[in-house]
Amino acid sequence: MTKTLKRPEVLSPAGTLEKLKVAVQYGADAVFIGGQAYGLRSRAGNFTFEQMEEGVQFAAKYGAKVYVAANMVMHEGNEAGAGEWFRKLRDIGIAAVIVSDPALIMIAATEAPGLEIHLSTQASATNYETLEFWKELGLTRVVLAREVSMEELAEIRKRTDVEIEAFVHGAMCISYSGRCTLSNHMSMRDANRGGCSQSCRWKYDLYDMPF
Repeated sequence: MTKTLKRPEVLSPAGTLEKLKVAVQYGADAVFIGGQAYGLRSRAGNFTFEQMEEGVQFAAKYGAKVYVAANMVMHEGNEAGAGEWFRKLRDIGIAAVIVSDPALIMIAATEAPGLEIHLSTQASATNYETLEFWKELGLTRVVLAREVSMEELAEIRKRTDVEIEAFVHGAMCISYSGRCTLSNHMSMRDANRGGCSQSCRWKYDLYDMPF
């Protein structure tokens, strides 16, 4: 029996419309972007709905898709307007939303049927049972936690048919992905509510100091 190998999707971040176009032109199969709400890059050049629509149309010319990250940790009251927001994403052609908080997952599923939902790495999925759990709730892809080893990834792949996504370059979150408090401690910016200062990427000097 011949096993058919599926070519992995090359997914690139795009902080601006210009970067989206460059990523697509240079071969990205898909890009993920942030909107004006519900993302973890509140200080980035996030997309307006108009820019999203232009990006979707541009990507379509190259056969590429656009995903929107909505991976914020929700606090009480943050969910106001989320249903309308997800419907707008669906209507302008966003291929999927990348979500970590169960509240937003429920809202997206009930308020914007037809919009594909991917589980963010912020949700810390590290085993195949977790993937099966989210599959039962209608999610089509899971972005594994960065802490998953290559050996674990291979074993997870054998045991589930859920689409798997894995980071090969990017931030090195302290603690488990999506539970980082280093930014809060060092710069008083809440990483789980969009304010991450990327403390894991700073340059540090190491000193041997007595305790």
